[in-house]
Amino acid sequence: MSKKVLSPCIDRCFTNGINCTSCGRTNDEVQEWFDANEERRKEILEESTKRLDPSAYDFWEEMYEYKKEEQEGP
Repeated sequence: MSKKVLSPCIDRCFTNGINCTSCGRTNDEVQEWFDANEERRKEILEESTKRLDPSAYDFWEEMYEYKKEEQEGP
């Protein structure tokens, strides 16, 4: 059984008019996420993180790993 793709949202939402500067998703991708299948969610995750500048990506990666650990539980 494959794990569900967690939302790239790290609860630091801010849009620059094009995409969220915390997770990299476009406004359309944020809306699409709710109805997207797992394959599409993987695509959104991969594409969105490419939009982050290096320091934002480092922070996002740390927070996303923490989020995954939290979801998995003890």
